[in-house]
Amino acid sequence: MGPVSAASLYHIRKSLNFSNLLIVFVCTGNTCRSPMAEGIFRALDGETRTGLRAQSAGLFACDGMPASENAVLAAKGYGADLTAHQARQLTPEIARAAKYLVCMTAAHYDRLVEAFPWAEDKVFTLAGADVADPFGGTLETYEACAAQLKEAVEALIENLEKQG
Repeated sequence: MGPVSAASLYHIRKSLNFSNLLIVFVCTGNTCRSPMAEGIFRALDGETRTGLRAQSAGLFACDGMPASENAVLAAKGYGADLTAHQARQLTPEIARAAKYLVCMTAAHYDRLVEAFPWAEDKVFTLAGADVADPFGGTLETYEACAAQLKEAVEALIENLEKQG
């Protein structure tokens, strides 16, 4: 049997439904940063490249809320489609199912570890610096956030590929 491509491996893993093959991007309300990060991860082919299914959730989300209009527009600039996004609260079940919980800020990290201390070994921040919350800002504010997310998500995917 010859080598297995990353795309084939992804589809094999997905069909087996391994729950620990989930990466969850976490922010406050799950309407701006984390849905943009999730969408950009997918747009950069992160699911195929890493074998991880991307999702997002919020620490204080109102379930069912759409992504903010400016988040949809800013993410679209990077090939991500957030039009069907519905916010959801991060639950213990989601945290248990995830291989990685990727926070937008150090404060999110602290709150998540406080809420789910048993998950600490799989909680990380996305970037070296906090990803500023664009909530309520102009489209330009959201575009700057999306640019920061794209750079950080790209680095994350590359690091996950190296871990193999």
